[in-house]
Amino acid sequence: MLERLGELIAGGNLREALYEFQEQLLHMDSMAPKEASKLCVYEATLWESLEDSCAEFDAIAKGLSYNQVEYELFYMLGLYYINVNIDKSFLCMEMALHYCTEDEDAEVIRDALAELKNNPALRVRNVSIMILSYNDLEIMEECLNSIEETMPEGSFEVVVVDNASTQEGVSDFLRSRKERASYNFVLIENEENLGFSKGCNIGAAACDPENDIFFLNNDTVLTPNALFFLRMGLYEDRNVGACGACSNSALLQEIPADELAKYGTGKEAVIKYAAKRSVPMVNPYAGRFRLTGFAMLVSRDAIRAVAPDLKVFDEVFSPAYFEDDDLGFRIARAGFKQYLCLNSFIYHQGGSGFGEGNDLMEESRRKFMEKWGFDIWGFCEPWFEAADEAIVVAGSMDVPIRIIDFTCGMGATASYIKQHFPSAFVAGVCRNSIEASVARNMADEVVWGEMNTMRLPWKPHSFDLALADKEYVSDGRISECLKIGGIRILYSTQE
Repeated sequence: MLERLGELIAGGNLREALYEFQEQLLHMDSMAPKEASKLCVYEATLWESLEDSCAEFDAIAKGLSYNQVEYELFYMLGLYYINVNIDKSFLCMEMALHYCTEDEDAEVIRDALAELKNNPALRVRNVSIMILSYNDLEIMEECLNSIEETMPEGSFEVVVVDNASTQEGVSDFLRSRKERASYNFVLIENEENLGFSKGCNIGAAACDPENDIFFLNNDTVLTPNALFFLRMGLYEDRNVGACGACSNSALLQEIPADELAKYGTGKEAVIKYAAKRSVPMVNPYAGRFRLTGFAMLVSRDAIRAVAPDLKVFDEVFSPAYFEDDDLGFRIARAGFKQYLCLNSFIYHQGGSGFGEGNDLMEESRRKFMEKWGFDIWGFCEPWFEAADEAIVVAGSMDVPIRIIDFTCGMGATASYIKQHFPSAFVAGVCRNSIEASVARNMADEVVWGEMNTMRLPWKPHSFDLALADKEYVSDGRISECLKIGGIRILYSTQE
């Protein structure tokens, strides 16, 4: 029956094809995943013929939720982006060729890739996957296997820095893996455990200088297309400097525990969860100003801006902790966006690299405060109570909401609101230029200064909603900003 649908579309009988598709849709729940994804290929083709790009995109996403390796859907996604974002089109075509099982179709995809490569606007780089290794032999083998299974040939290299693993067999395994690798595999074996920052910096210096770098712990497993969607985020526009994935174990990037529990426990739960959600999304990014270092993709442009000497992570934080916070802060201040990619999922076991625990973390926290003059823990999380209330208000409005946030800080609350309502306009008022230098990548517009007396650049009475700490922002200042009937969301740090 699917063949008939294809024949109708190919023959231009779109009205009849639409009726046939609706009939097939009734049986979709009983189809095998590959058959369901094939139906979505026809659906996407039908919507493309009817010039409905939104329906076409949704059909591609639905199809990949049935079958993550359906090459025709990646090819169609590449065509979808070809005049919108050439870099994302190229990445999609790479994946289409990687998963392609038909020689004739593979030639078509190669031709499309060749044409894209000849376009001077293309800026996609290969990626160096820099793995910091310490023990965890069994899962490290799974980590390398997952890279080989999910990355297109010729698009990557692997650089492994082993931090003097003490587990028997690690060195022999890594040497053997290097010898039989069909891609560039660089192995560096440290004589002592140099810690996270120094180990990663050694690896960064060994990476191809033209590549983006994906810093990855060895106690991880990539789910299908995890790095693909990170790369799609990195090439969303020219101002993206770093991207991170969701995980079962990653500070501020964790998959909701109640959602993950529906799929079981451990690695298998993450893989099953990702199979349904690792798909193209209309709004797949949450703005951040720091990303957890266990799996962090950083653009070469950002590296050149913040670490021209390839000391990507500040070694003052050795052996561990807060080096990723520091890097994120530097990337943000350099003017780059950072995204948590909500459709990229990586299992993280949680390794055994550093055993000092809370004392070491507090020491590194102190180092961060000494370097920058503030405690980053006070800025990382949004004001959830206020943001959730703002989201409810935004959902009740017929037009995009305008919000002024007097608690902007470094933009965590603004980012959280815009993640749920991208059309919301969020203006941030920061206390100083340091906060504003980061928040500008999260809110739509940002100013800084004395909140009650500074001149604001927005028209009076132009906001629907105001977020404020009532101990620091006067009612008069709030009233000056709000429309008649505008809503205040207030709290007090003194309570």
